[in-house]
Amino acid sequence: MQRKNALLLLIAMLPAVLLPGCGKESSKTGAGHAFAYTLVGNPDTLDPQLAVNASAKTVLSNLFEGLLRLDADGNVTYGAAESYTVSDDGLTYHFTLRPDCYWYNATKSIEGYGEEAETAVTAMDFVFAFQRMFDPIYQSPYREEFACIKNAAAILRETQDPSMIGVYAKSDRELEIQLDTPNANFPLLLTTTAALPCSAAYFEATKGRYGLDEDSIIGNGSFAMQRWLYDPYGKYNVIQLVRNPLNHKNHKVYPTEISFFIEKTEADAENIFVNGSADCYAGTQSAWLNDTKYQAVGAYSITLGLCINPAAQYGNSEIRKAIACAIDRSSIPQKGDVQPASGILPPAVTLLNKSCRELISDALYTQFDAAKAQESLRTGLGALHLAELDEARVLAPAGMMDYTPLHDLLQSLNSTLGLHLSIEEVSEADYTERLAKGDYTIALCAVTGENYEASSVFRTLLGNAAVGCTHKEAVTALLEQAAEQKNLADCVELYRRAEEEILADNCFIPLFYKQRYLFCKSGVSDVLFNPFTGQVQFTEAKYFD
Repeated sequence: MQRKNALLLLIAMLPAVLLPGCGKESSKTGAGHAFAYTLVGNPDTLDPQLAVNASAKTVLSNLFEGLLRLDADGNVTYGAAESYTVSDDGLTYHFTLRPDCYWYNATKSIEGYGEEAETAVTAMDFVFAFQRMFDPIYQSPYREEFACIKNAAAILRETQDPSMIGVYAKSDRELEIQLDTPNANFPLLLTTTAALPCSAAYFEATKGRYGLDEDSIIGNGSFAMQRWLYDPYGKYNVIQLVRNPLNHKNHKVYPTEISFFIEKTEADAENIFVNGSADCYAGTQSAWLNDTKYQAVGAYSITLGLCINPAAQYGNSEIRKAIACAIDRSSIPQKGDVQPASGILPPAVTLLNKSCRELISDALYTQFDAAKAQESLRTGLGALHLAELDEARVLAPAGMMDYTPLHDLLQSLNSTLGLHLSIEEVSEADYTERLAKGDYTIALCAVTGENYEASSVFRTLLGNAAVGCTHKEAVTALLEQAAEQKNLADCVELYRRAEEEILADNCFIPLFYKQRYLFCKSGVSDVLFNPFTGQVQFTEAKYFD
């Protein structure tokens, strides 16, 4: 607490001239508050086309605005675009940009981007961003996600120049994006940080430092970079954003500023929130739900399941099948922090503006059959030339959930199959390290996505080395087919089949759908929260004291 108070004092001592918009505002509207939030880890970069870590994405969502964005319910809505149309064949998107979206550089490190300049965002800023994304020099990790764009495949094969990517400026305010194949999820992809604009003139002026320090970052969103203080060996690390005064004139920005404290662990972030130095905290803990000091919003955006090390006895395919068939999900209470899960996609994933679980009932996947489980166990033991399996512990990260339901399920498994399973709860750091090293027999793994899109969850699962899906090629083929559909209605059946493939492999055995929460102090409202990535956005955040 003393350390964080010292940081707050340090921020307060910044010269007033550097803090525009800090005047007293009406408490009746909730405007004028200086918000504080804690990031776990320093942003890897604040270059939108390259940034991958959660801290960077939270900061970027406050610094920038893309063509489209997500609202509080996860629906796609307008951002820097005021309208768009899609051709009948689903291959051409035409966007009209708002005339009142401006670049702003609070540090005034580069001329031409201050309040007096009123440098508007143009279609070329989006063209340049996509050209950079596909330029092999930068090795953007997002190229494959946007491979549906015209000429992307040839550019990825390096048989065509990145400047040929199918994104075109028809005028300063008219942008056209052409696709090689239809993609029903393309509007959702445009809400991600990878699709944020980039000013070519500003990028060149940074001379290779773009996104790496406070003097080499520009935004077109609600806020602008003021300070980025980070020393891996120091105590007082913070990113401070202030209002973008140009955008505030046309689209009200309620907070005056945001201070993002940078800490090393989730425990640090939690402590800072509990001590009252931060206004909000995003996490999976449910212990504060009944605490009147806090307000909470949550969504079932995580699927928790068992991943079995293929090198262990339990990694035998028949043993995995036995465990999957022996799990009786009807014994899991359908209330509180977790719900029983039989599918891969968590309920917060939306298809046709409905929960995926409304359209693809996971009751289809329920396979509890004690006799079949015991038969598979005998077959597996025979193949391993064993009379019984060794005792094993399920590796689990501390604080992920109340582990009582998991304990009860393991007891049921032990009874049905004669196994000896228990829980080994370890710190998050130890959990991550042991998974990476393969130092586990069975682990409780969390699967989520970058957004409300089903394919994002599938990509995350397939990319998880601990899952090790042997049906990966079949699942990938189904996802590629789904991506080429013109509308989401045609995707639903393909997503169902993708779930079936993964479940048939038993590489990931789903147990629970889990909520991720945003907790805020009493009096705080309208903080936009992405329950998949944990990103928070403060444009409309209010505080009523």
